[in-house]
This record gives sequence, C-alpha cells and structure tokens, in this order.
Amino acid sequence: MIPYVRQNQIYSYIKMKQIAYIEELLELTNVSLPTVRRDLKKLEEEGKIILLNGGGVRPNEEAEHSVVARLEVNSEEKYLICSKAAKSLENNEFIYLGPGTTENYLIGFLAGKHCTVVTNGIFHLPKLLEYKIKTIVVGGALDHSYGITHGPEVYGNIEKMNFSTCIIGASAIFKGGVSSFDHDVSVINQLVLKRSKKRILIADSTKFSAFSHHEFAKVDDFDCIITTEKAGIKETDMKNLVIAHPSDL
Repeated sequence: MIPYVRQNQIYSYIKMKQIAYIEELLELTNVSLPTVRRDLKKLEEEGKIILLNGGGVRPNEEAEHSVVARLEVNSEEKYLICSKAAKSLENNEFIYLGPGTTENYLIGFLAGKHCTVVTNGIFHLPKLLEYKIKTIVVGGALDHSYGITHGPEVYGNIEKMNFSTCIIGASAIFKGGVSSFDHDVSVINQLVLKRSKKRILIADSTKFSAFSHHEFAKVDDFDCIITTEKAGIKETDMKNLVIAHPSDL
C-alpha cells in the first residue's frame, strides 16, 4: 500500500475511534512500527492529528471541522473533478449542489450556463454571488460548524422540487456504500437522489479509502462517479466510474 493511501486509512480510523493507540494502527495497517510512526508524524505535521502521552492519537477537531481548511485539502484533485463534472451539464439546468468542499469547486465552472443552483451549503454563497449564479438557498436550522441548513423545513422544501441533475460529494465510499460524516446531510442526500433525473457523485481519491458512519446511497445509485487516477480504481472495475484527467481541462 502506498504511503498516501495508508495515511488516509490511518486518519479515517482515528476519526472514527476519536482516540486510537499505536497497537491498533499496527494491526490495521500490517506494517512496521517505524512506518506507523512516520505516518503519524506526517499526519501531525499536516495538522490532522494530535499525539498524546501513552501512545494515544486523536483527531485535531479544529482542523477537521474547519471548512476553510477542508477546502485546501486535495484542491488540485477537486478542481479537476469539478471541471469534468461541469462538462456533463447542459444550459438552463435546475441543479442541486451538495454542501461539501468538493462541490464548492464546481461553482466557477457554472458561469455562463444559465443554470439555477439549489443548495443548503452556506459556505457556497460568496462564490455563487461572485459568479452571479441564480441560487435558491434551502432554508432551515443553521449548523454553524458545518455551514449547512438542515431540519424539517429543508426536507419539506426538497420534497417539493425536481432536479435535472444533482451533484453531491461524500465522506467515504466503502464496500459499495456511499456515506457522510453527518446524519442530517445523509438524510438530505437521500431525498435529493429520489428527486433527481441525473445523479452525479464527485469524490477525490481519499474518499475511496475512508470510513464514515452514515450511509445514504450505494455506488450503483449514481449515473456516474467522478474521481481521479489517484483513487487507484480502473473504469473497468466500476461501471459508472469516470476518471478526470489533466488533459480534460
């Protein structure tokens, strides 16, 4: 397993457990102690984890929950993926755009398409304003940590809409399931998928070795799943997989 993939596997495990110990990570990765220590050092340098006395490790919650920080993670991949996704959109579409950081990179590619974007992602608004994209914000209770609206009002509004296309991200793609770290986001995604004619999942390579609690769909529920070569998955291995290449820009 290449270090990049193994480090993401370790990070996902630490997030799930909240506190993990070196012995657990050795069993998880099946590599040597020095290798695990190097991986943990790398994750600490990236601000993702905090090393504790006694061999414990916990996620750096401040870094994990910061939308600004998450926007910067794998930015080149996200840009490439969204460039590919935008090419599948027609003019004048009625689009649901998920609230994640990967989806945020799509907004710049929507200029000139005369589409309408429906979203519960509050952090998308400055960019939607910048590019003058016609926007409907689905109102509801505001979660300040994740920058989303949620709750019964959001669910009710979505159930009254029909989307030509939905473009959503995920926290993890694991054993054929597509998951989110947040229960409310999962519920909203389930509703959106039922109301969408075309369903597009956008996911950078780290999501294919990650783990998250709230499954909202199966990979076969999507018309296409767009990622990059870094995911290490061939298009022949997943019938709806689309690989975004730098030459697509």
